[in-house]
Amino acid sequence: MSRHAVPSRPSASPPTDLFGRERELATARDLFSSSRLVTLTGPGGVGKTSLAAAMATNLERAFRDGVWFVELGAQRSPDTIAETVATNLGLSAAPTMDAEEQLRRHTAGRSMLLVLDNCEHVLPGCQRLVSALLTASGELRVLTTSREPLGIRGERVIVVRPLPVPPKDRDITVDELRDYPAVAMLEARAKAVNDQFEITEHEMSSVAELVARLDGMPLAIELAAARLRSLPVNELLDRVNDRFALLNRGDPTATPHHHSLDALVRWSYDLCSPEEQLLWARLAAFSGSPDLAGIQAVCGFPPLEGTELLDALDGLVSKSVLLPELTRGEMRYRLLETLREFALERARGSEDYVHARNAHVEHYRAWATQTAKNFFGLGQADSLQRLESDFTNLELAFNGLLRDPDRSRDALELASSLRFYWITGHLREGRQWLERALATDPTDSVELGNALWAAASVASLLGELPSAEGFLKKADEIARKTGDPRLAAHVATWTGQYAMTSGDIQAAREAFDVARAGHTALSDAEGLMMTLFLLGFLRSALGDHQGTSEACLEAVVRSESLGETWGRSYALWVLAFDAWTRQDLAVAGELAEQSLELKLGFRDDLGTALVVNLMAAIALDNGDPKKAAQLLGVASALWTSLETEALGPLLGARYEAITRAAQDRLGESTFQRLHESGRRLEPGRRRSLALGGAAATCSDQEGAVPASDLLTPREREVASLLAEGLSNRSIATKLVLSPRTVEVHVQHILTKLGFRSRTEAGVWAAQALEGKK
Repeated sequence: MSRHAVPSRPSASPPTDLFGRERELATARDLFSSSRLVTLTGPGGVGKTSLAAAMATNLERAFRDGVWFVELGAQRSPDTIAETVATNLGLSAAPTMDAEEQLRRHTAGRSMLLVLDNCEHVLPGCQRLVSALLTASGELRVLTTSREPLGIRGERVIVVRPLPVPPKDRDITVDELRDYPAVAMLEARAKAVNDQFEITEHEMSSVAELVARLDGMPLAIELAAARLRSLPVNELLDRVNDRFALLNRGDPTATPHHHSLDALVRWSYDLCSPEEQLLWARLAAFSGSPDLAGIQAVCGFPPLEGTELLDALDGLVSKSVLLPELTRGEMRYRLLETLREFALERARGSEDYVHARNAHVEHYRAWATQTAKNFFGLGQADSLQRLESDFTNLELAFNGLLRDPDRSRDALELASSLRFYWITGHLREGRQWLERALATDPTDSVELGNALWAAASVASLLGELPSAEGFLKKADEIARKTGDPRLAAHVATWTGQYAMTSGDIQAAREAFDVARAGHTALSDAEGLMMTLFLLGFLRSALGDHQGTSEACLEAVVRSESLGETWGRSYALWVLAFDAWTRQDLAVAGELAEQSLELKLGFRDDLGTALVVNLMAAIALDNGDPKKAAQLLGVASALWTSLETEALGPLLGARYEAITRAAQDRLGESTFQRLHESGRRLEPGRRRSLALGGAAATCSDQEGAVPASDLLTPREREVASLLAEGLSNRSIATKLVLSPRTVEVHVQHILTKLGFRSRTEAGVWAAQALEGKK
């Protein structure tokens, strides 16, 4: 008798072809040391069978009586599982003994691994058989693959997630692109059918977008790679919207539900209850990963609401249709784009789906509006993080408003409500949104006026002063016509900022005085905080140090009473700038560090660039031109990413002088090397340099401390588990920590390394921490 039966699916990857799944392989080995049942769960097509095959081969030597792989995909009844398994193990039918009893006797005392593949559609039969066999044999180990766990006591679950894909809008080389498992798999499979296939710089962006559009799903990548036999990557990408018709030529020897993408997803759909199918259809109204509040607001209407909704949600999670993701202590639910497209095809145009879409638009419009109104209070960093996490849904809602002529004012309100998101590092995107909203309804209204001054703020920060001037003039006209005092006060604030940036000091002073009085009368926290630090900066530039202190200290006191920190970070920057102009360098350095520490919590790239520019000036005057050159490089990289340099004449001339002075002291060649080294610093090292770190020499840069060395040993452990796709709770269980402690570690990792999400940190850890655990 052979020691093991190999899986029937030729698509199962050999153990040397895991595409980044080595950690799951190691986890399974570890789990079998303490558990006798391990289940691989995940969406259909995520690669559970391939991984199980690799695990079976890898673990074979650990079992005296072999490894047996049983494919259940073609099984139709849960009542005949035992017969199928017995046949695969080579047992002949016994007339006086049922198959389950045969298997109990056969496995008793045997050291063996039984792999049951594709259990989800015959789950009751698998539950009965596995429970009976584990009771009968103390040495038996069972590995199952299923879209939902078996639910047997002692079962340990490994969630198999899609392959990591390259992040959007990040410059990487071809070799770095190939390091992403989804890309590596596409290239390997494409070369198998077309030996001339090669990823070059010309195809890089198309390849990255293709694997992202396919959700990093191995089966979808396999099917797409087959099309690269006759289509170039860009042509395949153009057609991927019709993915169910395009990706229909799978391996003919595979189980039927793996023949095409459509068959695979239909298999998952048919396994769901009617309530789960209804929720799946409603979830197509979302994009990305909504939170529970969003799902309840959008999907919770008859006949599915309350407890019934939560039960259906739990069912979709257990069947791996929804992938739960814990971010900053908040659970989100990811519906893969492939599954969303499937639901859209079935639901689009139905009355139920239209209801869900309308609820989606209203939920995100109302939430964004409320977030803007309450921004100057507690939880600002969380608000910005949520805007980042929910941006694709906000964009979906915005597009829905633009399509409805009766909701043009709501579109204006939504675009202007995201103003804090725009000015922390998304200026170009903000300009596009605001211009689209402004084009929908030219009728004078308060909503139009607010969108105009928001557009002016973005244009001014981008250095597009003529556009800013035009927006402000129109907004001022509307404020006068409507008599709205809040609108008038905000127009005055940004008129002052525009005038200051343009060099018209007297106009700026007059506008800020009007704005301050208006915001004070209305108790408008946002307007007052913005006006105070801008007024403070203007006074400092004019040499009015006492006036600067008065305005900024009022801003700090108000900030502390509100519990906000965003406005405070700017007030501290202005106070630091003023101290530097007075050459009180110790105070300037301390205040600048306080400002930067606050800004790093927001990922406020624009504000960070302003502070780092100032820190370069302080370093130069402290006699450290090397550090100044590197910090100027860091600031240059930030300004480049922002596609602006919002310094204006009051700052621009000063920092140009700082740059020239650093060049003179170091010499052009040394300055350029240090400046370039600063531009190339990783986010974590930027932080270390700015907050008191010494300048690195050019030789230091060659042997620069890796980003991983910025982490403590425990943080490296947590980062490694993020790479495995584990939730905070799962990491806590594995490391014997509390979930709250893990959450703190994760936040430290994100802050130190400059990442925006757990996914980014996990992708980095999968590559950078190999061999460092």
